Amino acid sequence: MNRRLAAVVLCCVMLVATACGGKDKKKSDEAAENAAAAVTAEASKPAKYTPAVHDEDKYYVGIIQQSGHEALDQTAAGFISELSDMMGDEVVFDLKVADGTQEDCDLIIDHFLQDKDDLILACGTMALRQSYAATKDVPIIGAAVTDFIIAGGVSSVGEPGENVTGISDLPPMQSQRDYLVQVSGGSRIGIVYCSEEPNSEFQVRIMKKYLDDSGEEYEEYTFKGEADLEAALDKACKECGTLYLPNDNMLAGHMDVVKRVSLREGTKVFASDESMCKNGALAAYGVDYYELGKRTADVAYETLAYYIDKFGENSSDDEEDEDRGDPAKISIDRVRDTAGAYYNPEIAEKLGWSAGGDFSAVEVESSGTDSTEAEAAE
Repeated sequence: MNRRLAAVVLCCVMLVATACGGKDKKKSDEAAENAAAAVTAEASKPAKYTPAVHDEDKYYVGIIQQSGHEALDQTAAGFISELSDMMGDEVVFDLKVADGTQEDCDLIIDHFLQDKDDLILACGTMALRQSYAATKDVPIIGAAVTDFIIAGGVSSVGEPGENVTGISDLPPMQSQRDYLVQVSGGSRIGIVYCSEEPNSEFQVRIMKKYLDDSGEEYEEYTFKGEADLEAALDKACKECGTLYLPNDNMLAGHMDVVKRVSLREGTKVFASDESMCKNGALAAYGVDYYELGKRTADVAYETLAYYIDKFGENSSDDEEDEDRGDPAKISIDRVRDTAGAYYNPEIAEKLGWSAGGDFSAVEVESSGTDSTEAEAAE
């Protein structure tokens, strides 16, 4: 307990004791309540943040994940592994996982800025948006972001223009459509996504175009947040034989709900990354997020080694190196070559679905008799 809080507590005790010694019971109760309220108010005040002390000979990278789910975990892990291999103990990481809210993202980013970190890795659209809103000076590398222009801070993919660049997680969409149609087997497709995630809308827009081209029947089902997620899934599963899930952080963080509802209705689910398949979808086609993290590390290395140090020991008079490492000049790439098709053997068995030769089985832990099976038996 700090000195200020201890003093408040002591005053509160004295107030209560004095009030109890008087004749008026009502005043005693009021004094006790006021004292307790004062302690609660003081204890609830956020502690003042103390910026980290940095070594001048090292580079410091703040990593923010907008939420904790496997795709973002893999992205951060690949980034740390690759950049550590490149820079050894010259680089120091500060990894923070937000709770999926804008407020928590802002708090984490503010700490990075107070620490004067050299670079921010933003995993997820919200993390990128809030990072860009907070600073135009610190280089920001975005990862696990589908469309950077929608996310903000980027004027074009070829030449971003400001302090933001990165690697997109958009898979080859025509190939994804082909695998989705294969899984659906001609059944109606329900497109489910969070309307608060602009990158999900972007990917859905592309998928709808390809589904129109191939004459597939589909319907959209949107939800705003966790509160209405299950209702949207329930309606989609009752009306469609197959669900399509884009890259969507809200869905990725609640695949247990997707699994429970879809198995209850006997609906096939096709997702956009391997981890969503592992955690509840029947099948998926998407990029490798660990590899995405590694390639994002290449961009970070360019920025740290050339752009930040261009006036230091690593500076060069060569005109070709003038813009090297500048986020404004680094084009936003994709990792299309890492995309693969996956299926969940446990769910495939429950639905009686047979995977084709192009699908690789994901490793899943046997869940035994789960709640979904118990519901079906009733």
